[in-house]
Amino acid sequence: MPPRGHRARKLALFFLFAMPFFFGVLALWLGQDANWDLRNYHWYNAYAFLNGRYDVDLLPSQTPWFYNPTLDVPYYLLATHVPARVAAFILGAVQGINYSLLFMLCYAALVINNTRQKVIVSAVLALMGMLGGGGIALIGTNFGDNITSLGVFTSALLLLRYQGQLFSTAWWRAILLALLFGLPAGAMMGLKLPSVTFCVGLCGAIVAMRGPLMRRVLIAFGFGLGVLAGVALALGHWAHFLQTHFGSPLFPYFNQIFKSPLAPLSSARDTQFVTRSLHDFLLFPWVFTDSPYRVGEIEWRDWRLLALYILLPLGVILRLIFGKDRARADGVGQAAVAPYLMTMVAISYFVWLVMFCVYRYAVPLEMLAPLLIVLAIDLLPLRIATRQVASLFILGIIACSIQGGNWGRHQGWLDHAVEADIPPLGNTSNLMVLMAGFDPFSHVIPLFPPDVTFVRIQSNFSSPDENKGINRLIHDKVDSHKGRLMIMVTPWQHHFADDALSYFNLRPSWRACQKVLDRLYPSGNLDLCPVERVRTP
Repeated sequence: MPPRGHRARKLALFFLFAMPFFFGVLALWLGQDANWDLRNYHWYNAYAFLNGRYDVDLLPSQTPWFYNPTLDVPYYLLATHVPARVAAFILGAVQGINYSLLFMLCYAALVINNTRQKVIVSAVLALMGMLGGGGIALIGTNFGDNITSLGVFTSALLLLRYQGQLFSTAWWRAILLALLFGLPAGAMMGLKLPSVTFCVGLCGAIVAMRGPLMRRVLIAFGFGLGVLAGVALALGHWAHFLQTHFGSPLFPYFNQIFKSPLAPLSSARDTQFVTRSLHDFLLFPWVFTDSPYRVGEIEWRDWRLLALYILLPLGVILRLIFGKDRARADGVGQAAVAPYLMTMVAISYFVWLVMFCVYRYAVPLEMLAPLLIVLAIDLLPLRIATRQVASLFILGIIACSIQGGNWGRHQGWLDHAVEADIPPLGNTSNLMVLMAGFDPFSHVIPLFPPDVTFVRIQSNFSSPDENKGINRLIHDKVDSHKGRLMIMVTPWQHHFADDALSYFNLRPSWRACQKVLDRLYPSGNLDLCPVERVRTP
């Protein structure tokens, strides 16, 4: 930040505190969130957690029923008490805090003698970081990838801000400080496990800091402890629930280690986007820039990660060739900051490439990319004027390339985040609603009377024809129910429901169906139909 009394300080404070509200307004302009994951689990899981439904229902939100619901609770509490527009504005503004953190990272990483110019450049780079093809798609949505990024950037800022103290204080104080700095990133990993990508990057990049090797190792060790502590704080309660109920603290993932009898002995990790060839592994930014469906389910366009993938290795190689000790007085990269950020991004990208290849999970890299492009160009053996022109040209080309993604927005705005018309159900005191098919619709469950039980007998986690231990729990719950049964399914997946019900000796009455009218996602209207048990010899 500019020093107190400096004319540029007010401008910097404006960007820090006013810009998040811009992203609240942008969330309103983009439209109401109606994405697949919201309708599948973000809304229901928070409701289930707050209302003790995990001991009542079974698998309504398919595989994500086992995800830590803590991250979804704040938005659910907000959106159930204020209008949808207000909730979206607040959510967008919170996500906009990323802008403030990016601004501070840019300000810390850049060396520009004119303070006002430095503030403006930092503000522009932070804004471009927020408005990427993937970042735009996430604004005002509750995926969480631009919420967990807040912890990632906070940990990075703390490490860089107090880097001097980490190397000058007593070793045990350095470990304690590093532990505290690891807590934000670790807590976000506990809330959403794919954030492990950046926890590894933040910790591993400490080796790029300047200082004695042993001290860097101690700092990395302390930071790693902080990450683990943050994970324990955010995930501990949920890991205990999963261990108690399903025999694994990360159920159903890494079950080859935990060996719960309710799931196959495999990692269960989603690898549908992971690279399968050496060509793709080495040139993956080229691949997904050309075909965004290689890293997700929606179309978007942004060339920044491809540009960074070319410029950063090129800059490092040329810097090594021409000599890293030939420090230039006109360099714009802060020597104590730039190497750390570059190394953190490189490690995080590699971990992401090996483990996920899901673009949403890489959005923090997208946010940092404009700054890293400037720092990478600064490594090139060119005059400062040439480097400045090259930075402006490349960032300008990238800005023109951006096409924001869209995960699904409601046309217009509802009064509430989720709305549906539930038909008359009669006496619901002993009613169990079965769910079948593979479409997401658990978001309507909170609108039903609370005494109705919901059991998903068919999902992307388990179908009744599969030999999975979880099916025993589903069969026992359905078979032991003595009251009324109904089936809820989308009209175009009746055939899936027929197949699933047959395993329970159940038969639906399709002609007696009622409609559940989903106002958030009208094309997802549901059939709610009576089910009867079939007598068997």
